[in-house]
Amino acid sequence: MNFVHLATPALLAAAALAQACPRPTPPPGGFAIHEDLQVQVTLSDGYVAYGTMKYPDVVPPGCGWPLVVMVHPLGSWRVDLWTAQAALAGQGFAVWAYDVRAHGQGPGANPGHPNGGTTLWGPVERHDLAEQIAFVGADPAYAGIADATRVAVMGVSQGGAHAWQAAAFSGTLLTTPGRTPITFPAVACTVATDLVPDPIDDWLRGGAMFSSWFVAAIDGSYTGIPFDANFLQTARDAFEQQDPAGLQAAYAAEGRGVADALATTAVPVLYGHAYLDNIDSPVSGVERMEAMVAPHRAVLGSVGHGVPANGLQITARDNLTLRWLNRYLWDVPNEVELEEPNVLSLVPLDPADAADPTFAWSRRQLADLQPDPSARRWFLYDDLALRDEAPQVPQLPLSITQVVDPLATTFDPVSYLSAPSLRDAPAVLAACPLSEQVWTLDVADTCELARSARLHLHVVPDAASWMLAATLSVQPPGGTEVLLGGRAVASRSSTPGVDEWHELRLPPVATRIPAGSTLRLRLRNLWLRDPPMQSGLEVAPIFGDFQVVVVLGDQPGGSWLDLPLEVPRPRLVADRERIDLDTAQPINATLRAGDERAGFPYFAAVGISGQVPTTNYLGETIPTDGDWLVIASAANTWEPAFYQGFLGFLDNDGNAQLVLDYSAISPLPQFLNGLQLTLVGFVWDGPWAPTGAASNAFDVMLR
Repeated sequence: MNFVHLATPALLAAAALAQACPRPTPPPGGFAIHEDLQVQVTLSDGYVAYGTMKYPDVVPPGCGWPLVVMVHPLGSWRVDLWTAQAALAGQGFAVWAYDVRAHGQGPGANPGHPNGGTTLWGPVERHDLAEQIAFVGADPAYAGIADATRVAVMGVSQGGAHAWQAAAFSGTLLTTPGRTPITFPAVACTVATDLVPDPIDDWLRGGAMFSSWFVAAIDGSYTGIPFDANFLQTARDAFEQQDPAGLQAAYAAEGRGVADALATTAVPVLYGHAYLDNIDSPVSGVERMEAMVAPHRAVLGSVGHGVPANGLQITARDNLTLRWLNRYLWDVPNEVELEEPNVLSLVPLDPADAADPTFAWSRRQLADLQPDPSARRWFLYDDLALRDEAPQVPQLPLSITQVVDPLATTFDPVSYLSAPSLRDAPAVLAACPLSEQVWTLDVADTCELARSARLHLHVVPDAASWMLAATLSVQPPGGTEVLLGGRAVASRSSTPGVDEWHELRLPPVATRIPAGSTLRLRLRNLWLRDPPMQSGLEVAPIFGDFQVVVVLGDQPGGSWLDLPLEVPRPRLVADRERIDLDTAQPINATLRAGDERAGFPYFAAVGISGQVPTTNYLGETIPTDGDWLVIASAANTWEPAFYQGFLGFLDNDGNAQLVLDYSAISPLPQFLNGLQLTLVGFVWDGPWAPTGAASNAFDVMLR
């Protein structure tokens, strides 16, 4: 049966829903693009910035090309992400990139300007972004070409912070000192990657700790970027005085916080972050998204600062980004906002697989990343075991004790800030030895960790200032220990000897944990980065002695870990995230169901109507719409040229190899551009059992 003949009626029906200004279908490889490489923009305080515009080099549609504003990372300039800019322009967008204040050509063009330095994505940079969008909308050169009434803001790292702010302040009047007031142009959607929304969350963890990268920034390590003198001095003074609360109050008064505005915005946000990012974990970003009423999606995995770049995950995120932009800028009804809002990649526990940029990580789509209220509770015992029964006898308290070497005369905030060598982990450990307690759990049955764990701590500190860092790791049988995530709690104002209770949400993460693995929960006086992260400190230490007693026992007096371990599910991966319509290259997929399902029967299917609404089979939810293509392909054995291995029995490792191959009927029609195929698998619980389990949805974009 011809795939094109099957596809055409439904796709033409979808086209009938087309908007007043339909999206032109890009040709193979995308439209040729026009580039304006240097456009001068004078901002309202006289600062001269430069931008670059890219758009399709064809007659634009009557409504023009939607405007995508791309903001570069800290320390870079507008040519960063050049390939990504060109790729988006080729898909039917006008892409504007500009040098953020104090970056690129800015310092050379603004000698002596009183506001020439960066304030690290504060109100000044927010105002700049608003004026950049307004400039494009008002420039006669782009009339009829760039439509500034359909705007997306996207960026990486520093640019991600700008995207969060665009979502938070869209349509809001900005009254920045020294600037002409402006209403932030309406934004249709944003794509924020590699940074949490709120700088206060990032720089001042929990309001009581200074992040290591922030300390490096304010000590002048970013030598190529001029910093605003007042911003720098305020931050340095706060660190030297160890006053994070004062700095947090100053930032809040300045209007840096975005939490309240994000909670009420109507702007859809697509968020991407690495689990083990060297700047920050995604937990703060996830918590901000959970408070949003606007459509939102989080994509968590291995793409971020200091993380080996996995090519398949990057392509998958790029595909989702394009669908997001098509949905909200072109009004394409692709259902991207209706799919599960969280996409988690499963961390491979083999270090070689995790570091391999071509290894296919599996994924989980989840409705909720909150700690599961039904998760098993593991109590901390005084013999350093984690057990799922409350202690029946009193437990001896354990303590974390920090004792600074009295001969370490440079272990103080002023020295620490002024000398980068004193911030290296070996130097800190020499002056301030590590104190830790490690609880272990031996895993009896293969399971899967997904979403956040939650740690409940009952502590008694003996000093006003103290810190406890918690990390969760797993060591598979015969393998090396792998960090899954960490977080810390600290105080600057505790009353010595008084009991405190703290709930610590660990970052959401997903991984398959084999039987015989060992889970470890560590409590430490220092927040260290463990492998596979780069060695270092996540936050600056507390510069003084303290002891924190960890109280153990049953509820409500003890300490415990709520750990959302689940029965493992089949996983579907493939070697390709995108199909070129001209050649329709085959997709080689693997159904990984685990050796506990070895020999079980399975089937696979592929659809073209997306993940929703889902399909029910034997009481199990299969994450794909049961469309005509699913019906034609499910367990298909009569068209092996298209569907190889779509029905069979798992091998001795619990795996099956599938091939989806439409190359014989290529080229596929170009009106499929921007749509996707969704592959799914199903494994019965034994030979033709009345129950089974579905795999994740695996999406492949058609381009």
